[in-house]
Amino acid sequence: METTVIPFRGLRYNTAKVEKIENVIAPPYDVIKPEERFALEARHPANIIRLILSQPHKDDTDGVNQYTRAAVLMNRWISDSTLVRDTTPRYYIYDQSFNAPDGKNYTRRALIGLVKLEPFENRVILPHEKTHAGPKADRLNLMRECHANLSPIFLLYADPNGDIEQIMESFTDEHPPAIDSPETFGSTHQLWCLDDAERNREIQTFFVSKPLLIADGHHRYETALAFQDEMAHTGSSGYGYMMMNLVRMESPGLAVLAIHRLLHNLSEEQIARVIAKLPEVFEVHEVDTQADLMAKLEALKGQSPSVGMYTPDDTYRLLIPHSIIPQQLDVTLVQETLIKNLFQIETAAEHLSYTAYADDAVAHVKGGADRVALLMNPTPVEQVLEVAMAGSTMPQKSTYFYPKMATGFVLNLLNE
Repeated sequence: METTVIPFRGLRYNTAKVEKIENVIAPPYDVIKPEERFALEARHPANIIRLILSQPHKDDTDGVNQYTRAAVLMNRWISDSTLVRDTTPRYYIYDQSFNAPDGKNYTRRALIGLVKLEPFENRVILPHEKTHAGPKADRLNLMRECHANLSPIFLLYADPNGDIEQIMESFTDEHPPAIDSPETFGSTHQLWCLDDAERNREIQTFFVSKPLLIADGHHRYETALAFQDEMAHTGSSGYGYMMMNLVRMESPGLAVLAIHRLLHNLSEEQIARVIAKLPEVFEVHEVDTQADLMAKLEALKGQSPSVGMYTPDDTYRLLIPHSIIPQQLDVTLVQETLIKNLFQIETAAEHLSYTAYADDAVAHVKGGADRVALLMNPTPVEQVLEVAMAGSTMPQKSTYFYPKMATGFVLNLLNE
């Protein structure tokens, strides 16, 4: 099977009506807290939040609800030229520059294009995490009303020689960005419109032999597949494609963070029992400080599965399993051996949350005697790809590609 990545006529904010793009973009819908939603709505009457996170009303019906309101508003913005469609198909190049929690500065470059939808069994688009039904139902209802991709999902492609990035660089070196936004949501944002037919043909050809790995957006991809099936009777090819941010996995601008596990609602007896059993499964090394623990974890990255534990008795432990399973991921070790077998936690919602910041994990434990933090190394992108290529999936929250990509720079109309 071939991978199809094509240029398209994006729907974008009209800079004659929206002078400051930073006032209308937003983080992805699924990371926005209620207080952040209010702040985004207050920034501008046309902030994209009003489409991606339209709110229900108590008197909603099947015919009038948050999804239909989003569609009415989107169509109003199109009719009054708040949103305008580019005249010719093109790719878009999206740069984010940011400081990551590891203290380093990165610039991550994405190519925004339309990717032909393929069922997972075709091994063209590769998932690496399991999904839940709830978020898919919500996004499907929104797609049914708007007939649009309101935000791209994030995929990775392998390009050891950097062929595609070289083409993008040749364009960005010659042209100023169409959008150059100051720091918003933790990064600056630049967007170029790659409206060069010859370069675009080259890019499309390079993608033909490349499988794509979903980094972020599993729920929305499965939603797009479901909507494609629903709209098959229309004969419109637009429903067979989805707007995606495509990032080279070898790029030095790709920052991958660990997602630490925060356990809560535990009994003192439960914590004490697990601590007593640790030597049966792990080499247990007590260390003095958080910094020492994180340094020792870093030193073991790629050498041996390992995990850090911080408990309410103010003890830091480095855990290295006695028996190492070939190719075992740290995140699987944490999920299966520690959370499931030792802590005997089956219902994650009652006992488990997540953070990308080790300081927050330690502060979480200091906030109550019923808590434990499990500290991890990030999962290497190469291992994520190996799991996906083998047809397997990883536990949820296995990877955190930092930072999230902003929503609102480009939209895609499916029925055009």
